[in-house]
Amino acid sequence: MSTRPRRQAATKTKIIIELSDSDEDVTSETKDTDEYRPQQTRALDSAAATTAGVAKRKRWPTAKDTAADAPAAKKKRGKKDANVENACPNQSNPEAETIDPPRSLMQTDGAAASTTTGRSSFWERRKVWNIHELLAETENIQPTAAANIVQLFENENTIPFICRYRRDLVDHLPPERLRDIRNTYTEIVDLRKKAEHIVTQLERENVLNEEIRDELMCAKNNEELEFLYAPYKPASKGTLAERAKALGLEDYADRLLYGTAPQVKLSSIVDASNEALATEDLVLNGICNIIIHNISKNTNVLEELRRLQNVHRIVLMCSKTKESSSSKASTSSSSSSSKSSKNSAITDRKIDSSKFENYFNFQCDIKTIKPHQMLAINRAEKHKFISVKLDTNDYLKRDLSRFISEQYMSQGLQYPLRRETFTKALEECITKKLQPLMCRQIRADLKEKAQKAAIDVFAKNLKQLLLISPLKGERILGIDPGYTNGCKLAVISETADVLDTGVIYPHGVRANKRAAEQKLVELLSKHNCQVIALGNGTACRETEFWLSDLFHAGILDSRSIRYSIVNENGASVYSCSDVASKEFPDMDTNERSAVSIARRLNDPLSEYVKIEPRHLGVGMYQHDVSEKTLTESLKDVVSECVSYVGVDLNTASLSVLKHIAGLSEKKAEKIIEYRTEKGPFQSRKDLLSVRTIGEKSFVQCAGFVRIEPLSVGGRLKNPLDCTWVHPESYKVAETIVGECDLKLSDIGKASFILRIKEFASSQTKLDRIAKQHKLPMDRLEFLLVALQRELLQDYRADLDKRPLFKQGLTRIEDLSNCDVVTGAVTNVTHFGAFVDVGVERDGLLHKSHMKNCDLSIGDRIVASVVNLDKKRQKFGLRLENMLAETDTSFTFKSE
Repeated sequence: MSTRPRRQAATKTKIIIELSDSDEDVTSETKDTDEYRPQQTRALDSAAATTAGVAKRKRWPTAKDTAADAPAAKKKRGKKDANVENACPNQSNPEAETIDPPRSLMQTDGAAASTTTGRSSFWERRKVWNIHELLAETENIQPTAAANIVQLFENENTIPFICRYRRDLVDHLPPERLRDIRNTYTEIVDLRKKAEHIVTQLERENVLNEEIRDELMCAKNNEELEFLYAPYKPASKGTLAERAKALGLEDYADRLLYGTAPQVKLSSIVDASNEALATEDLVLNGICNIIIHNISKNTNVLEELRRLQNVHRIVLMCSKTKESSSSKASTSSSSSSSKSSKNSAITDRKIDSSKFENYFNFQCDIKTIKPHQMLAINRAEKHKFISVKLDTNDYLKRDLSRFISEQYMSQGLQYPLRRETFTKALEECITKKLQPLMCRQIRADLKEKAQKAAIDVFAKNLKQLLLISPLKGERILGIDPGYTNGCKLAVISETADVLDTGVIYPHGVRANKRAAEQKLVELLSKHNCQVIALGNGTACRETEFWLSDLFHAGILDSRSIRYSIVNENGASVYSCSDVASKEFPDMDTNERSAVSIARRLNDPLSEYVKIEPRHLGVGMYQHDVSEKTLTESLKDVVSECVSYVGVDLNTASLSVLKHIAGLSEKKAEKIIEYRTEKGPFQSRKDLLSVRTIGEKSFVQCAGFVRIEPLSVGGRLKNPLDCTWVHPESYKVAETIVGECDLKLSDIGKASFILRIKEFASSQTKLDRIAKQHKLPMDRLEFLLVALQRELLQDYRADLDKRPLFKQGLTRIEDLSNCDVVTGAVTNVTHFGAFVDVGVERDGLLHKSHMKNCDLSIGDRIVASVVNLDKKRQKFGLRLENMLAETDTSFTFKSE
């Protein structure tokens, strides 16, 4: 038998964070000199604060302490004592301890010699954590940054505000990272509340002592908290263990499990008058059920089970479900029609099972399985296309059996009945309780990681989609293609106002190509429009071919007129929404879709924010993710993008304004009401006159709204209101402008930007200004960057994701292997990217063919065709080259 220290191995990877004396230690360096630091408003972490004030915590109870703290017996909970069930036989008697032994004598083996709960010394060394301490440990960030982040979140600061105006406090973490940290922070706060609730509940039931309280409060995740709480949970009524206890078998079970005297004889327990105790076999089964329950609730056992699942190889195996069972379910007789309809409801036959053929015979180690594979497996299993199981090797079972045996059978009375009963109970416990529990935990963990990955992919793609550069200064004709209802047309102006609408029928049974040509040419000529935005939905390719024929025939001038394929996902949802009804109350829903398509080319951000992000089609298995979690994450991304681009306070629509950091839909409505009643805002400070906009909301949103000259008659009260400079830094900005002998009215001019650059290059001047205004150097440097930007410069221009205009078209039937094509990335996932190359369907650029390039939505690439499957309308691509621009005739016009 192995003599390795199992408990030590189980705990050596843990990180122990000592409880700090004060939260102020971490932030005292900068708090005194930073007038911009948000003030702490409340002490959320009351549990840690309370623990910090305790002079000494006793971990080694004396006989007197044990007697005083011993909980009363709770018959209704089905146990004689809350601690007995979880105790181990190789513990020393706590009543024999009269002094506190030194720390060096503490055991690191499975038996923690003098604890009252039977838990390992790993829990002895734990300290009750502060929220910022656990956040620093979990997210692997600096304790100072963690403390600042907790304080910022407690004061309700938004992520866009933190990333732009408080980034020095958070070590310049990007917004994506901060979103993850905020989610972790929320989980930690919820964990603390849950632990406090459990403590209160156990205190009410008189099951609590100081040691149990401390161990519950030092749990660092929900899993730890659950298995610490497990021994004290009341068993479900009607379980086998509860029934056996009701028969009076608990005392016999404890004597057999722990080896206490006197020995148990089954014949003495048999009661012929009671059916449940009529034979020795029935008595033995009842005793085994109680023992199984006790073992499965022992925290040492649960901790070891978790360790073993990380040590041993566990394989997830998938196999195709039998076709015969599916066919039987669909062709069952009338006597089983209800069962058949249930199976039919579960199995959505609209989903093509061939999509999951990669998983019909699939196996993978749970440590290496990819998130997209797990999402696909879960979906296929949900629709009954595959069955899934976890395969554990025999070594895991043997190690677990040996560990449990050492826990219970190493001491106490040894006799045949005890060994036989324990062996029987242990086998059933592992098979029926512990292995299923482990499998559920593993599947839950894999699902959680996969869902988080899906949300991250969606968030990243959505951000790239929202920040595609707008096409300003152009009139655009939007086409929503269709068959029966025709192709809907809408012409918008340079400022996205609707100029004209119409319908043409180039396809289908009502086709009239001649009239369609005339109508299209008429609209383009009448409004001097040279750009066409074509939706990528139904009849898109047929409309493309028709437009191509018009170019070849000379009806449309290819030298002046260009067109672009626009993602129309969600356009139909928008056309029927309340937002569209308010914008165009008298317009047909089909024509609203055409307007939306045209506006997506004009200004993607302003149009996409009107639609729920999950309808935009840029995710990875997003429909399998918790809708609430997905919606919250995507809402953050939209707010981040809108805030970073910024809006004109006097012209922004409600759809855009409500996503600004610090604002809500109600506050945005009040802003619009104010400017409607009292005219345009003259300065950012006027926001404070709006009802519902208080000081806190103003601080959060002021840096992301601007007053543009055209919206106030060409003259600004304060030119800084049109920059990224936050009102809290106006005095510093004015000081810098004065030292450079400049005027605020010169902001944005080339000479102004040049002088500010010269000032920024002088470290001596920077140090003096920072000291004078007690401003951190990072914020001063950002202020100088904001002053160096051109007036009204669009943030999206920095990303250089311009619209892709078509030059040539192909059908998927015309493709062949090794063909070289150009295209644009439309979606990015963990397993690759989807690319629009101008044919009926997007091609898959698998990760193995991406040459380690990190692609994003809107990237232009050159690729070669591989794995062409014309029958299934699928093809793969291999990346050959990246392009800066695919159409050199297109010149981007900035604002």
